[in-house]
Formats: sequence, C-alpha cells, structure tokens
Amino acid sequence: MKIPIGELIAKSDTEMIRLNQAPSTLMQYRRAWHRFEVFCSEEGITEFTDEALASYLKFLATERGEGRFKEWKYKVLHKSALVLSEVNQTGTYQWKISKNAAPNDALNDVFHPVQEHFEAWLTHQCLAQDTQDLYATVGRRALASWQGRGITDLGALTGSDVASALVSLAESYQPGSMRTVLSAVRVLCRFLEEAGGCSGLSRAVPRIVSRRVKHVSVLPAEMVEMLTNAPVPGKATGRRDRAMLLLGARTGLRPVDIVALRLKDIDWRQGQITLAQHKTDAVLILPLLADVGEAIVDYLLHDRPAGVNDEHVFLRAKAPYVGLSPSGSAYEVSARAFVRAGIGSQPDMGHGFRVLRASLATRMLEGDTPLPVISGALGHRDISAAKHYLTADEEHMRACCLDFAGIEPRRALS
Repeated sequence: MKIPIGELIAKSDTEMIRLNQAPSTLMQYRRAWHRFEVFCSEEGITEFTDEALASYLKFLATERGEGRFKEWKYKVLHKSALVLSEVNQTGTYQWKISKNAAPNDALNDVFHPVQEHFEAWLTHQCLAQDTQDLYATVGRRALASWQGRGITDLGALTGSDVASALVSLAESYQPGSMRTVLSAVRVLCRFLEEAGGCSGLSRAVPRIVSRRVKHVSVLPAEMVEMLTNAPVPGKATGRRDRAMLLLGARTGLRPVDIVALRLKDIDWRQGQITLAQHKTDAVLILPLLADVGEAIVDYLLHDRPAGVNDEHVFLRAKAPYVGLSPSGSAYEVSARAFVRAGIGSQPDMGHGFRVLRASLATRMLEGDTPLPVISGALGHRDISAAKHYLTADEEHMRACCLDFAGIEPRRALS
C-alpha cells in the first residue's frame, strides 16, 4: 500500500506513543525517521513502497560497510525503517515482530526451501508448538552444517553426513540435551526419507546417548532468605524481583511459569494460584503463601505500571510495558540476586531459579515429605522426575550406604 512518507511517519509515531515508549526512545526514532525522510527527498521518493524500503536498507548497509555509521546507529536506523514497514502493512506496531530476524535466511537456495518444507511438515505431525519449534531449530542447524560442508545434493546424503551433523550439533548443546537433539535429528531424517527421496538416514542416528548427571545445586534455608531479600525495594525492579524470587523459592515454580503468570491466575479470596504449566500443560494448583502474596501486592501497588492492558503479573520496568521474555528475563532476575547476595562462588553452582526449585525439593525431602507429594507440588508429570533431587539429600543418602561385611577387600600382596 502506498502512503505519503510524512503521513506514515506520523502514524508510526502515534503507535510508539501508544506503547508508552520513553521520551528518549521516541526522540531516537524521530531522528531516525527524519533521516529516512531526507533520504527519500534526495531520491525523489514521496510515497512509501517496498522498493523505497529496499533502497534505503541497501543505502544503510553500504554506509555501515564504509564506516560512516557506528553499529548502534545502524541498528536504530534499520529498526526504525522496519517499524515504518510494519505500520504501513498492518496499521499498527507489535514490539517483538521487527526484533526477530528470519531464521532461515542464512540457508542457501539448496537448503532454504528444504527447511521451509520441513517446518510446514512439522505442523501436520500433531506435535506441541514448543516441540515443533525445537525440531525446526535443530533441523536448521543440521542443514546449516551440511551447507557448510559444501553439500549440494540432498539425495546423496549418507549416514556419515548425519554423523557429521551430530558432531556439529554437539558443539552447541550440553550433553544432557543431546537426547532431545537426537530425537529431533531422527525426525528430520524421517522427513528427508519421506519427502526428499533419501534412504537409511534415520538408522544412522544413535538410539542411546550417554547422559552426564550433575549433582543438584541446592542452598540452605538461610541462603535462600538472603537471596530473596537481595533486591532493593527502592530500585525500579526491586519489588518485582523480590516477588518473583519468593514465588520461586516458596512454590518451586519453573521460571517460564513465573514470567507467564497472569493476574487472573491468582485467586486472592481462596488464597491459591492456578495455572497451566508451560512444560506439561497440566493444571497446577498452589497455595498463595502469606509472604508471597504480600510481595506480589507490594509490587502491584507500587511498581507495576498503571493503565497497562497486558495481563501478565510481572512486566518490564521500562517501556514498552509488556510481559517478561520467557528465555532470559527470569535468569537475569535471579543472577542479579545471586551477585548482590554474594552467593554461588562455586564453579558448578547455578544462578537460576532452578536452584531455588531444587532447594525447595531438598528441604521437603529432609522433612520426610513423601516423594509423590514432592512430585505433585513441583508439577512433575511422572514421579521419577523428582528422584533427581534425592542426590542432594545427603543425610538420607548416607543411610543407603552399604558396609563391607561379607565382601571385605583381600589383603594386599606384599
């Protein structure tokens, strides 16, 4: 759709104001849009078109390549142009859309259509959306590894090519994650066998992978209290971070469920939290403990931005005021608290919410809470998932040790 440049910039400015962007951010966008307006004027362009956008983006890339733009300035100019494009196409602007680069663009003409076909094929396999996304990511990386080796004929792929892809993937994933990676590569191979005319690829994927089991990192009760009290209430994120940490420490909720918590999930009258877990999709009902409820109320009344339509309990402290990112926001909250409390100097000590989850499970074990109760409280699909925490209960583990009665070692030879 063609629209005058000035009119589109005005509409985009209105959209950014709607998102409650900070004045400094608005100023950056306005300056960037003025630069686009100057470019169009110099080129004789009066209306926004895809061709005008492509020409401007090419100009920006050239200027950056010749050192006329610093990287931060290039990013602002580039993103501001994408905002104009989105407002032109949809009439509005969604904060996350222009932040996501097309993940398949790094694939060449041989592998790009294969990946697109694979992703479309996954949508018809009755898989959960998270599983589809994971398989698509692993498949994309496997194809990229073959692309890097100069393979151009997918029909000629062999078992050794599959093995090379697995070696490449092992460099990006932890040993404990490789079981899932193998499943994803096996699905990709099955797709290539069905749609690409390949044969024998799935047989090249190992059925068993050794899994390194790490000792569970746990904190004693006094350190957990230090951690939950680490955020400073006077800071912009202080009350929010403390409420999130208390929620994790007292309930053992996974970080993805903490950031996804919505206002409607909290029943203040009944004193309970009800939510569908992200990992299992099972409904979990937890008591709303007094200190957790007080911390959440303190955040809602004093620090949570007012007049925001987003239903998430915990929001960004800066505009746009939307729910936290499930990928890294929770870890940033816990990592800050670990640093401020001076906890976790050991090299194998994690800094995430999972330490709080493991610590809660261990304290419940030490209090002789039955394993099925612990598994239910943590929202496990299977009781066997809670057995991982048994290794941290040293007192009870000592009771399982066997002596050498009847199997005394032989006397050493002189």
